[in-house]
Amino acid sequence: MRPGVFAVLEARIAEATARGTRIVPLHIGDTCRPPPEGGRFSSALERGGDGPALYAYGATAGEPGLKAALARWVVERRGAPHVTAKNVALGVGGTHALFCAARAILDPGDEVIMLSPYWPLAPGIFHACGATLAEVSVSQRLYADPGFDVTAALRGALGPRTKAIYFVSPNNPDGKVLGEGVLARIADFAEEHDLWVFADEVYADIVYGAPSPSFGAIASARSRTVLVHSLSKSHALAGARIGFVVAPEEVIAAALRFSTHTAFNVPLVCQRAAVGAIESGESWMRESVAAYAKARGAVLERLERAGVATFAPEGGTYVFVDLAPALGGRTMVALLERAIDEGVLVAPGAAFGAGFEAFVRVCFTSVPEADVLEGVDRLLRAIG
Repeated sequence: MRPGVFAVLEARIAEATARGTRIVPLHIGDTCRPPPEGGRFSSALERGGDGPALYAYGATAGEPGLKAALARWVVERRGAPHVTAKNVALGVGGTHALFCAARAILDPGDEVIMLSPYWPLAPGIFHACGATLAEVSVSQRLYADPGFDVTAALRGALGPRTKAIYFVSPNNPDGKVLGEGVLARIADFAEEHDLWVFADEVYADIVYGAPSPSFGAIASARSRTVLVHSLSKSHALAGARIGFVVAPEEVIAAALRFSTHTAFNVPLVCQRAAVGAIESGESWMRESVAAYAKARGAVLERLERAGVATFAPEGGTYVFVDLAPALGGRTMVALLERAIDEGVLVAPGAAFGAGFEAFVRVCFTSVPEADVLEGVDRLLRAIG
């Protein structure tokens, strides 16, 4: 399992902080917006009271009201009418939920085809299950060529121990939304080779054009699909750690065993907050996406004006920037250290897959727009 993304930079960060440098945090995938009013802990306590049950062990499977609300959410917003509360497994964040589902499906020695770039924690989750990985670069190729043959790329990565495919759409880090045609080809390939599919749709509600289609809407793939969701992104509840997977009932039952033996139950106050966020968050989500779109446009304009080319993200909260033309013989670590000295932190591309060592991921939602642009200016100064 890889060390943390920023382990090699910790000393430089500590030095800059000790000098009093204010570091703009464009490295973390978070939002500066507070959650919907109904999703705040204060509101959760007002609705449910501060009684003894709040401090006792909770049901290991989660509160029925929350699971029912999440199932309705998936039915209404992701076009998956078959989903009920029996298809939902809660986790302490999407990270934990995905681990429990993956551990229920994967055996040591199994292989997972990873469509890259990908969420940096996914490889560690699969490695913790004893699986090995085969990476296939897809989303950057689709940006450059919408006709890119995804099926051929998957076939090239298929091995005798391949058990599953993992992808993120909208993508973290580059924001690519996989269209219905691409999803259908993935589904056909998985059916042909009897593979599971882990479809990470954590950013599905943050798009800047047409809605992001869901792999869960493909009826023929339902028996082999695990959908991954998190209220960290959709409702700004990262600190509440509410994630969930949607899968066939037998997977949910097995995943619950791993959840019970790793976290026992998701804290009750967090579950209450999640219900409140879902019930009150519709207009909040529209406002959030509008604010994110504005910040996205400003960042793209600033980069373009500086001569730094990148693909405009179709969804998510990041810009994935290729800095190879600007490295000028420097290592990426040297550039990132220079950026820290200038007062900005971005995520190194090597964390998102092989072949992206010259990239950085820039989050345009972690701080207010003015601070984001200040951070981009500092990055540009570091690049020179």
